[in-house]
Amino acid sequence: MRTVCERLQEAEELPRWLAEGYYHVATDVPSWTAHPNFPRPEPEEYYAACVERLTDLADWFFRGEHAYTEPHPWSEL
Repeated sequence: MRTVCERLQEAEELPRWLAEGYYHVATDVPSWTAHPNFPRPEPEEYYAACVERLTDLADWFFRGEHAYTEPHPWSEL
């Protein structure tokens, strides 16, 4: 998702199928992972960081720029 954001940040138009995908990931994954039966082999902080990353990427995708000051090191999750 980050690579797509980097490549399309100057785009004037976004493909609908891609926008739908970003929207669904950013809105559905948090509720899926919050379900009590969702398997969590990693510490809770990992899932919180992943949801935050998805939200940040969706924001970047739709606005055309991320909210961080450059250079921003995107940590590995």
